[in-house]
Amino acid sequence: MLPVYQEVKPNPLQDANLCSRVFFWWLNPLFKIGHKRRLEEDDMYSVLPEDRSQHLGEELQGFWDKEVLRAENDAQKPSLTRAIIKCYWKSYLVLGIFTLIEESAKVIQPIFLGKIINYFENYDPMDSVALNTAYAYATVLTFCTLILAILHHLYFYHVQCAGMRLRVAMCHMIYRKALRLSNMAMGKTTTGQIVNLLSNDVNKFDQVTVFLHFLWAGPLQAIAVTALLWMEIGISCLAGMAVLIILLPLQSCFGKLFSSLRSKTATFTDARIRTMNEVITGIRIIKMYAWEKSFSNLITNLRKKEISKILRSSCLRGMNLASFFSASKIIVFVTFTTYVLLGSVITASRVFVAVTLYGAVRLTVTLFFPSAIERVSEAIVSIRRIQTFLLLDEISQRNRQLPSDGKKMVHVQDFTAFWDKSSLLSAVLGELAPSHGLVSVHGRIAYVSQQPWVFSGTLRSNILFGKKYEKERYEKVIKACALKKDLQLLEDGDLTVIGDRGTTLSGGQKARVNLARAVYQDADIYLLDDPLSAVDAEVSRHLFELCICQILHEKITILVTHQLQYLKAASQILILKDGKMVQKGTYTEFLKSGIDFGSLLKKDNEESEQPPVPGTPTLRNRTFSESSVWSQQSSRPSLKDGALESQDTENVPVTLSEENRSEGKVGFQAYKNYFRAGAHWIVFIFLILLNTAAQVAYVLQDWWLSYWANKQSMLNVTVNGGGNVTEKLDLNWYLGIYSGLTVATVLFGIARSLLVFYVLVNSSQTLHNKMFESILKAPVLFFDRNPIGRILNRFSKDIGHLDDLLPLTFLDFIQTLLQVVGVVSVAVAVIPWIAIPLVPLGIIFIFLRRYFLETSRDVKRLESTTRSPVFSHLSSSLQGLWTIRAYKAEERCQELFDAHQDLHSEAWFLFLTTSRWFAVRLDAICAMFVIIVAFGSLILAKTLDAGQVGLALSYALTLMGMFQWCVRQSAEVENMMISVERVIEYTDLEKEAPWEYQKRPPPAWPHEGVIIFDNVNFMYSPGGPLVLKHLTALIKSQEKVGIVGRTGAGKSSLISALFRLSEPEGKIWIDKILTTEIGLHDLRKKMSIIPQEPVLFTGTMRKNLDPFNEHTDEELWNALQEVQLKETIEDLPGKMDTELAESGSNFSVGQRQLVCLARAILRKNQILIIDEATANVDPRTDELIQKKIREKFAHCTVLTIAHRLNTIIDSDKIMVLDSGRLKEYDEPYVLLQNKESLFYKMVQQLGKAEAAALTETAKQVYFKRNYPHIGHTDHMVTNTSNGQPSTLTIFETAL
Repeated sequence: MLPVYQEVKPNPLQDANLCSRVFFWWLNPLFKIGHKRRLEEDDMYSVLPEDRSQHLGEELQGFWDKEVLRAENDAQKPSLTRAIIKCYWKSYLVLGIFTLIEESAKVIQPIFLGKIINYFENYDPMDSVALNTAYAYATVLTFCTLILAILHHLYFYHVQCAGMRLRVAMCHMIYRKALRLSNMAMGKTTTGQIVNLLSNDVNKFDQVTVFLHFLWAGPLQAIAVTALLWMEIGISCLAGMAVLIILLPLQSCFGKLFSSLRSKTATFTDARIRTMNEVITGIRIIKMYAWEKSFSNLITNLRKKEISKILRSSCLRGMNLASFFSASKIIVFVTFTTYVLLGSVITASRVFVAVTLYGAVRLTVTLFFPSAIERVSEAIVSIRRIQTFLLLDEISQRNRQLPSDGKKMVHVQDFTAFWDKSSLLSAVLGELAPSHGLVSVHGRIAYVSQQPWVFSGTLRSNILFGKKYEKERYEKVIKACALKKDLQLLEDGDLTVIGDRGTTLSGGQKARVNLARAVYQDADIYLLDDPLSAVDAEVSRHLFELCICQILHEKITILVTHQLQYLKAASQILILKDGKMVQKGTYTEFLKSGIDFGSLLKKDNEESEQPPVPGTPTLRNRTFSESSVWSQQSSRPSLKDGALESQDTENVPVTLSEENRSEGKVGFQAYKNYFRAGAHWIVFIFLILLNTAAQVAYVLQDWWLSYWANKQSMLNVTVNGGGNVTEKLDLNWYLGIYSGLTVATVLFGIARSLLVFYVLVNSSQTLHNKMFESILKAPVLFFDRNPIGRILNRFSKDIGHLDDLLPLTFLDFIQTLLQVVGVVSVAVAVIPWIAIPLVPLGIIFIFLRRYFLETSRDVKRLESTTRSPVFSHLSSSLQGLWTIRAYKAEERCQELFDAHQDLHSEAWFLFLTTSRWFAVRLDAICAMFVIIVAFGSLILAKTLDAGQVGLALSYALTLMGMFQWCVRQSAEVENMMISVERVIEYTDLEKEAPWEYQKRPPPAWPHEGVIIFDNVNFMYSPGGPLVLKHLTALIKSQEKVGIVGRTGAGKSSLISALFRLSEPEGKIWIDKILTTEIGLHDLRKKMSIIPQEPVLFTGTMRKNLDPFNEHTDEELWNALQEVQLKETIEDLPGKMDTELAESGSNFSVGQRQLVCLARAILRKNQILIIDEATANVDPRTDELIQKKIREKFAHCTVLTIAHRLNTIIDSDKIMVLDSGRLKEYDEPYVLLQNKESLFYKMVQQLGKAEAAALTETAKQVYFKRNYPHIGHTDHMVTNTSNGQPSTLTIFETAL
């Protein structure tokens, strides 16, 4: 396994000085690079030592282990929350001091603002002392502003780092746990769920740390503000505070509702992503069965449920944002209405001190505090989910040390486990816990799984699997495992990169890479679970003789096989039936006892074969050889190097494309498509008007207050001149207008929030449906080129953004943008001179934003692309769990996972710091603005009145946090629009031909089942190599045709051409209809296929057999009865409606194959195609399948691709393919007469006895078909000198 990172750039933060740390100067070089060119992974700085995944994970794991122990001792349930707190409380507490200073500064600001306004109220041009004092106040005000600007970002950076550390540590623990899950535990969870823990649940930690401190800062600040307000405006401040306090429970009520909706949404999302995972994994089968519509309905229903919940939670969010937007307005309104009604007189200084103080506390109380509550409750849900996962059963760690006398052995005694006919291997591996009895293993184990597992990396790293590369040994292994020729054919040899799930290799190649990995390990005990069934006879023999008998001949080898010709070489044979041991002994003992063994094995030196005795126990033919005394007398013909598999043209290595990182700006087109998907343009015009109205009402409300205060003070002045009677203004008029404006602000705010959410969630729904539809119609090639993770990412993370974050961010951006515009307009209206310095500030800002986004966009994209390998590695590890554990490779996988995580942390670290770099600079611009307004108004004191200054200055102060938030949100919206782009990119993929055309074949078609190939060429990708060349053949009605050839000869490609998985050149006719002239569904529904890898989908057994509900229960039960699964299904709790485990893993491979057969029986089609369906099935199931096919499909045209010649020797015709060309096509017996024929050579490779038996069968079938009247007389004379029937003799008898 390759180390992931090369030596990376040292992190400049480590040596940065204080100033550089405060202003993030150390990032400047990175921005320069980002400005010049696109950033690549090599440009990222290495992770700080304290942020390394391994360090963080082990630290938290230590605390969790202690917590588990403590809980065991106190007989309680361990609490993950407690472990987290113990691990991080110290470092997190320090950050609380930051919060305290920052929030104090926010409270001090308004006091000095009041003093400045005061100066204007009692304005005296002659009083220079007052002016100097005012300047001093203005200086303090700007100082506060600067402190806020700097502290805030340092604080944020550190809390976000804390969140990152917690997330990384959690991921490390989740992965570590996943590698240790027992089989029982795997049943309780699914790959999808673990991926979801890693993609969604841990992200909550990134958010929760940001707000956590406000749980105490919020209430404290509220108390301080109340005290100050009391000093300013007396008892009426309580009215305003009351509103604030009423808003709180309202919001926490929203929060509770929200988190309950969130967990409901999460279950639907889990289900949808799990189903998507299966659809993408099993897409070949879904296409061949033409089941797309069924899955489309399934996903659409799940999505509908999910969206209805999302819409609800979006309404809540909309209300929440609206209440936040209008809260300050309501508070100020209530306060001053009370104030005036109590008979006090309004003054500008009081109004704006109150407004600013409320502004300070409002953010904390209505946004940060409730956010803290919401995030904490979300985090608790996530922690609970993770804790449940961390407490699942682990596999018992069994020692496999050598005993004192150094003897290597496997000892199994009186072993019982409840598992239907499960293999003994999992017990030896320790994967299957015995209910009683014992299994002890001494020595290191190497394991080859039945379904080969490869991980993404080079072919060499797949074989070495962490061991050192020793050239000689490596070459030897490659040769023994028949990989030499394959490596020569691959462009990069053994350095070829294998994609996700080994997409670049054929099944046979994967199996041999798996075997090579085991052999290279040089272990003591080899557990080989049927590695020979995935390759053809010739290669199988090569592997058996060179690899198993020679290289492994001093090892303990336990071989599970269905290929009986190899039993001779075994020193011990064990026959299992229904999970019980039926027979154990050596080959000679079996021959002597003669117990039904004839039925298992064609005996040597017998020309004809007795029919097998019915009821022989051959259900699961597991062969075990326990020590290694290989019988020396069986002379083995040494196989030449030439006897390797021929070029694998079959799965033409499809190069995995790099994931697209679109460069540059998100285009206008993306926005247009996004909005168009959501609603009609008329709705948009309405939305724009609504937003403008809301903002105008918002500003007018404040302006009215300042106007009122001015009128009042003018009144005071005039009255003072003429006698001391304070006149009252017409309260009803002023209050009436004021109330009207307040109500308008609130209503418009709520209306626009809800409408924006509705439109954007709607567009997410539309885009998801389009993307899903487009995925279903994409050709198979698309799925070979793109790893599962990449496609799934679009459906999980990107759609998640569209559902959840994007609408929220968008609305937030619109609101803050309008407020910024409002602030600047007010300031310019009051002091028109401000427009002059505003221009350069604006230019600086625009340049800064452009400069920042060049880098930030790349950083964000790097963050997305470095995240994918983390998930790919997780799901690949879960697929190869047994292999990883057998090789004791958990630690290596963990290191690899940590390396992937560190790479992602590098990108995340840059993402955090670059956004802070920008924010500090933005706040500097705002601070400049505040300074200009404060000092500008003092300089121009003559022309201004107090109300105007109050309005302008208090607005300028709100700009501080808001402006940078607005810009951040605009960048955030643009970043999230990348998700929209990625989704839109998948909404119009290249499509297959339509499912239905106008021209529909007649319903009864094809009633004959005649297939004609007329000069057919076939390639998987346009411009790719031809995998079928000029193929011409006629398959008659009801003919049974066997298709043979080496791996990669083009057998499966023939099927692909027939099903039009890619469009063939040339013509294929079925019953006089050209296949290319009808829709794909019309074509595919009329052919049944039993695929090579049996696929079951999560859902009920009924859905698996009959997704469209086209059959009655009776028909379904009959089909199950035919394939002998009826009892098995009847034993399930819900019978046919029992939910299967993920992809049917609670059925054995054999049973899954039988389900596929039942599907074919139900379809009652005229054409049946069997693709090596019996390659990994035991002889009895095999026999059952063959028997059923002969019975049920006697009147059908049957094409069988076979590795094992005995399954097709009785076919009507044999088609021999080689490198994509049709070499031979005739009756088996006729082909066997020609000693030069490829087919004859293939049969001879099986060994004398087997070849003779096959020839005999072929002969009998031939005569039965062509000369039925001879078949019953027993005059067949055979010239047995060479084991070949002599045609001449037979014809003499026939005369």
